[in-house]
Formats: sequence, C-alpha cells, structure tokens
Amino acid sequence: MIDRRGIKAAMSKISHRRALLLAAVVPTLLVAGCAASTDSQAMKGEASPASPTGMMSPEETGTGMESGTPTGSPTGTAGAAQARSAVQGFFDAIKSGNVDKVTSSFSDDAVVALAGKATATGGSAIRSLFQEQLKNKDMSKATHTIEDSRDLGPQYAVVRARSKQGGDAYRELFLLADQSGQWKITDLMTNKAS
Repeated sequence: MIDRRGIKAAMSKISHRRALLLAAVVPTLLVAGCAASTDSQAMKGEASPASPTGMMSPEETGTGMESGTPTGSPTGTAGAAQARSAVQGFFDAIKSGNVDKVTSSFSDDAVVALAGKATATGGSAIRSLFQEQLKNKDMSKATHTIEDSRDLGPQYAVVRARSKQGGDAYRELFLLADQSGQWKITDLMTNKAS
C-alpha cells in the first residue's frame, strides 16, 4: 500500500528546499551577473548599482571578475563541471530539435519559465512547451554560451548562459540537482537581454 502522507511530506520537503535555494541564489546571481553585458562590466562592479552603506564591493570581498572567472568561485569543481555538461547537453538537444532529449534534461518536477511563455511545471508541460518552441523556430542556427557554473553544495549547482535565436538574445539561469548520479535541470528561467 502506498503511504501517500509520506510521499506528500517528502515532496513538500523537496519543494521547500528548492524554494530556499532559489530565494538564496537568484538575488545573488541577478546582482552578480545576469544583467552583465557581454563584456562583463557589471560583473566587475562598474555597471552595478551602488552598494548600500556598510556593504563591501565585489573587489573588497574578492568576488569580482578577474580573467572572466569569479574569484572564490567553485567553477572548477566536479559538480559545477557536470552541471555545465548537462546544460550543454540541453543546448545540443535544442539545436538538433530532439524533444525527447530536451525533456530528459529536466527532473520530473522541474519548472520552466521561458520569456513570454506560461510557466511549465512537470514533464508533460515541459514537453508541450518545447514541442511548440521547436516547431515554431529553427533552433539549428541558435548560439549558446555558458558564462558561469557554480556548485551550491554537494547536490546542487547553478549555470548562467546566453543564447541568440535569430534576432533575439536571451539570458538563462539554470538550477540543477544531482539525482542519483545524473545532473538534471530543476529550474530554468529566461528573459530577453536588453
């Protein structure tokens, strides 16, 4: 017999962890670089809003950009590298138009918020979203650049990327989780770059 209360409690715990992770990570990444131009001036603090009184600048804390890599960042760690590889696999599947591979890049309960589209939650909604996207756009000529990947503990990672599809440029933020040795995208949010 299935213990529905146990399953519900476990799912609630996972959702709660994901919400806390998003609450902690997204504001930091938005300030640190999602608004960065392609020359990374915002990452260097030059185009960022002034920091509130009493807070240290990225240069003072050692979290600024030198040679394109944030100092103190675990970009070179195994989790970050595996998450980066999983996102590259997603981009390769998009370019090839393979909806099955695109969908398999995501966890079963993933959330996808593409710019200008309704949020898709779960495998079937994500499949429908990307079937529509791939049917309406030629993605074979799209370009994708992974800008940063970081560990968020032993089981989670974040990847920032940029894509260009036709005349549209997008910024993308991926949250990934290690699920039994496979990195899966749990959350994807995109917006148009200005």
